[in-house]
Amino acid sequence: MKNKKTIIVFSILLGLACAWQLSFSLKTRSFEDKARTFASKSKSDKGSAYRRYIDSLGNKPIYDIGIASFTYFECKQREVNLGLDLRGGMNVILEVDKGTIIKGLSNNSDDQDLKKAVAKSDQIMREKGGDYVNIFIQSFKEIAPNRKIANLFVKGNNKSGGIQNNSSESQVNALLRQETEGAIDRVYEVVEKRINQANVTQPTIQKIDGGRISVELPGVDNPKRMEDLVEKSANLEFYEVYGNTQIDNEGSKFLERLLKISANLERPADTSTAKSDSTLAGKEKDSSQVADADTNSAKSSDESSKMASSPLGKLLKPMPQGSYVALIKASDRQKLTNLLENPIYQGEMANAKVAFSAKPAEINQQGKETNSADEYEVYFLKKDRDGKAVLSSDEENIISDARANPGQTGGLEVAMEMTPQAASRWAQITGTNLNKFIAIVLDGRVYSAPVVQSKISGGNSQITGNFDIKEAEDLANVLKAGKLPAPAKIVASEVVGPTLGQESIDRGLNSLMFGFIAVLAFMILYYNRAGWIAIVAVFANVFVIFGVLSNLGAALTLPGIAGVILTVGMAVDANVLIFERIKEELRQGKSQRTALELGFKHAMSAIIDSNLTTLLSGTILMFTGAGPAYGFAVILVIGIFSSLYTSLLITRLLLTKRVDSGKETAFGYKWNRHLLENINFDFVGKRRLFFFVSLPVILVASVLFVMRGGMSTGIDFKGGNSYIIQTQPSAKYGVDDLKVRLDKHLPGSSNEVKTFGSEGKFRVITTYMINSDSKEDREKASHKVLESLQDLKLVIHNDDPNTAILSSNRVGATVATSVRNKSIVLLVLATIGMFLYIIFRFRNVAFASGALIALVHDILFVLAVFVLLDGVVPFPMEFDQNFIAAMLTLVGYSMHDTVIVFDRIREYLTNKHTKADEPGLINAAINQTLNRTIVTSLTVFIVVVTLFLFGGDSLKGFSLTLIVGVIVGTYSSIFIATPVVVEFGSRKDKKELN
Repeated sequence: MKNKKTIIVFSILLGLACAWQLSFSLKTRSFEDKARTFASKSKSDKGSAYRRYIDSLGNKPIYDIGIASFTYFECKQREVNLGLDLRGGMNVILEVDKGTIIKGLSNNSDDQDLKKAVAKSDQIMREKGGDYVNIFIQSFKEIAPNRKIANLFVKGNNKSGGIQNNSSESQVNALLRQETEGAIDRVYEVVEKRINQANVTQPTIQKIDGGRISVELPGVDNPKRMEDLVEKSANLEFYEVYGNTQIDNEGSKFLERLLKISANLERPADTSTAKSDSTLAGKEKDSSQVADADTNSAKSSDESSKMASSPLGKLLKPMPQGSYVALIKASDRQKLTNLLENPIYQGEMANAKVAFSAKPAEINQQGKETNSADEYEVYFLKKDRDGKAVLSSDEENIISDARANPGQTGGLEVAMEMTPQAASRWAQITGTNLNKFIAIVLDGRVYSAPVVQSKISGGNSQITGNFDIKEAEDLANVLKAGKLPAPAKIVASEVVGPTLGQESIDRGLNSLMFGFIAVLAFMILYYNRAGWIAIVAVFANVFVIFGVLSNLGAALTLPGIAGVILTVGMAVDANVLIFERIKEELRQGKSQRTALELGFKHAMSAIIDSNLTTLLSGTILMFTGAGPAYGFAVILVIGIFSSLYTSLLITRLLLTKRVDSGKETAFGYKWNRHLLENINFDFVGKRRLFFFVSLPVILVASVLFVMRGGMSTGIDFKGGNSYIIQTQPSAKYGVDDLKVRLDKHLPGSSNEVKTFGSEGKFRVITTYMINSDSKEDREKASHKVLESLQDLKLVIHNDDPNTAILSSNRVGATVATSVRNKSIVLLVLATIGMFLYIIFRFRNVAFASGALIALVHDILFVLAVFVLLDGVVPFPMEFDQNFIAAMLTLVGYSMHDTVIVFDRIREYLTNKHTKADEPGLINAAINQTLNRTIVTSLTVFIVVVTLFLFGGDSLKGFSLTLIVGVIVGTYSSIFIATPVVVEFGSRKDKKELN
């Protein structure tokens, strides 16, 4: 063996590097065990005690190697990163609102054609997906065919990159694309800065297709807080207020005018007159005179009654003193906003806007007592001549620093320091508004509206609001990180509780352990001492995978563990190819050293080819997949490289060492030494018979597919809300017990209930509120589901009904459409890629055609089995991302088996022969490889069956796909792919003869 010393040195260095990287995981595990022991002795909340231990000691060294030491938090950054399905936590997908960006480029033009085009584009994106800029331009052309799109953006020339009246459509397209992509990049930077400032451990933030940003936060225990952190636009504004002071009650007067209009007691003010007022002060003076003139009539009980019973009066509870003029129920806030958009109010609202408190009034407690936490404060804010705030971060960054400080009246507040330019403007504003209210508004919600006592120089201000420490720190971090350049909304989210995460870890480790034991047993029982050497190589393979994974910082997920298990099978597979080749050489009477050299030499091409086909599928999935599919792909790609390294180098090194020591290695036992050696089945002669074996299964499944209206699709392909609900096992509820209640309380939505594992767990899927991406509606959906099931015996903790939800997953319609379309494209691309690879590798269209037809056969057969078993087996058989990941793996594995057979056929056909000899040579090649084809498939079959039995419900559909794929892939490589090659050859011969 050449370069043996180099390989030994490299292997030692690689092993040390992996051991070093994995040592950090051991140290953090040890420290966390101590924290759990400390928390278990606490009489208070154990979760708080655990976090307190981590926070207090996390910055002290726990790992000292003499020349360097590492704290817990430093070790945590270097350990094997567990995905949220194993560790618990949350994942959100943010979608940047491209429609708002485009409106902003036109200076938020009121152009109706623009608004219609944006609305139509949003609708198309929800239903079909695609490129937003192209869709917008096409929508505008359909809505306004006689208008030039460049004209929309000329007014906003300062923002729209120099679009002129004569700009072409392609120029507009390029500039809009540049602006939207730039905004997405800036949103990514701001979100990343916010997450880093919040000290979240091992976050994963990445840009994905469609202008979306994926944020994965393992281990977080407050999902709502994290949603606020990433979704908040952080648009900070300062407004003058229509409030009621001891000197002036202009807030009540303003509200009274609106109520009179609502009660038809006063004619609406002339909008044009209101808009043409030279100053806001002038308008207030005129309005005050009107209000004074009507004071006497307003006092009459009849008119007061009419105002109270008017559409506006029914929504509001007037408040006579303070910065806000009324209280309103949470459910009525949108009604009020919509009502004030009525043209009859525009005279009064031309220079005003309505806003609500950030928290319910009872929580704010600004000097008034309220009885309900369901009521919010109503503010009427004054707009300047341009319809904006007197000071805003919309145009520029106005905050240089922000921090959480103790408040003057107790509690916490957020202290802000302004930039020099903003500080100068702030001094001017406060100087002209003495004894008046100034509202501090963040993302359209009023946090506080204090009275200006004196002119404020130096640019200092505070936001109060009865914050807790986390709220104050998060708000300060958001302000420091800056405003999002465009609104970003959560269009998909997943939350996994720590309980379910630990269950996934247990299942994953069990499946990995049992899979390893099963493969170990098979290799030893079939290959004797050589089997032990293969096991050492496989163990090294797993060790390298985890070491590289830890070094890359990639997250280990449950599908990732499935990838490790599959890699174990593939690593053994490579050893099987080598061992079978060595056995062939030994049967020909060659010495062990010669057989070893020739065995590795002849097995090399089959191993490389078969692994490259799987690598092609894994790479496509890794660079274009997301979520669990991405985690699986990363492990698969790492595993392929480590399998090649361990099988071609480590196995060879160990076998060579035994030969050099004068020891012979047994590659089997007497009972299997000549197993399947003398088989001479006529595969070529009976080839057409096998073409029809699979046909009945595919035809029956096709009929069922049409009758059922397609396959059952997972939530990531159709959109919806999914919840894992824990009920009392002793109650023995069935699926119907939950579904009846959901259908009753969630009318108009599609509801599904499926069992999830055992012990009273159910998976609830509903489309309730799925078309809304607002935070309020997301929370309302989960509350409504729990409310529907409140009469059932749910397992809850600390009297919190939300703890009955072990995990939740939400996928919006836009994301579902995009994921579904992309997944289908991935499968097609992988299939085409395999076809092109075979043409390149074998330089023969017949071989490529045989491989392609066998591949299509395998895909159709697996789809057929899925359709036949859907609703029959007690676990989900859904068309989702896990299914696509399994299908892409199947594509690679099917080609892997086919390449092994083709490689031997090519070897046989390389020798001199006549056309008449080809069928016999092909038959001989297939029969010769039959033993290794079956054994290689059997090793992979063992590990995927182990995965099916021990991997848990969430991986059953995935692993069953692989089980069927291994069986049908082995069958097609022998009975479909090779006969097709023969058919192509015979038809070509006939054509040439004619």
